[in-house]
Amino acid sequence: MKNTDNIIPLPDYVRAKKALGQNFLTDKSIALKIIEALNLDKEDIVIEVGAGTGAITALIAPLCKKLYAVETDKDLIKPLAAVLAKYDNVEIINKDILKTDINGIIDKECRYKTVANLPYYITTPVISKFVEQENPPDVMVFMMQKEVADRLCASEGSRIYGSFTIYVGYRYEPSFVVNVPPQSFIPAPEVDSTVLKFIKREKPPVVVPSEEFFFSVVRTAFSQRRKKLSNCIAAMPMFDISKNETEDILIQMGIRADARAEALSMEQFAELSWRLYDRNTDNVNK
Repeated sequence: MKNTDNIIPLPDYVRAKKALGQNFLTDKSIALKIIEALNLDKEDIVIEVGAGTGAITALIAPLCKKLYAVETDKDLIKPLAAVLAKYDNVEIINKDILKTDINGIIDKECRYKTVANLPYYITTPVISKFVEQENPPDVMVFMMQKEVADRLCASEGSRIYGSFTIYVGYRYEPSFVVNVPPQSFIPAPEVDSTVLKFIKREKPPVVVPSEEFFFSVVRTAFSQRRKKLSNCIAAMPMFDISKNETEDILIQMGIRADARAEALSMEQFAELSWRLYDRNTDNVNK
């Protein structure tokens, strides 16, 4: 027998839209763990992506200074407004978050947090959008497909470790909050979910010649995972380096000549970036 005290009832008017990737959280214990992870106080400003029926929104509103509830489904806006009518610190925004100017919501000098139950097909674009902001959030608490969460928390040497792991880890420190089984939603998704918390780093964990150059190296290295790292780097004209020269650099770094991208830590990618950058600079100055 289910404990009804732990269920967030789904209103009769709600019909999940497959095209929007909607899965409504109905497990209150999970919702409370999300709220706990946000660690809210009365001065916090929060952006919620995908407010839905307001189940999590109504828990956040009493705990913060200002809440921007972003919801793309126009059919949910009126009932959402009714649920949140008693909170004068909530602003509902009927937009697609990927088409929304965050700077139009949050002042560039304002600190804020963001939370979302992300439709699986937009997980990576939404995370990237917030990470790339001139004023990124201090804290992000996102529910996502477990497979993506595992990838974001992976370490070098893992087959799921990749360029997105490094891209996000360069700016944020991810940590596990809770796994969420399919039965915690209506309708139940076909995969497990995980909630991760991301805390913005005061400064990146590595020093790089330029972020653009560093991420170009990382993306290139992982562009063909089955190939040797030296082959991937040598195939890119921008680096102007042969396979043998790349292998020599790797050996000098204490890395096997036939290593693949997943073998390198972020620190090693930073060192590789410096070596390639310095080599290119020397060539230009000759």
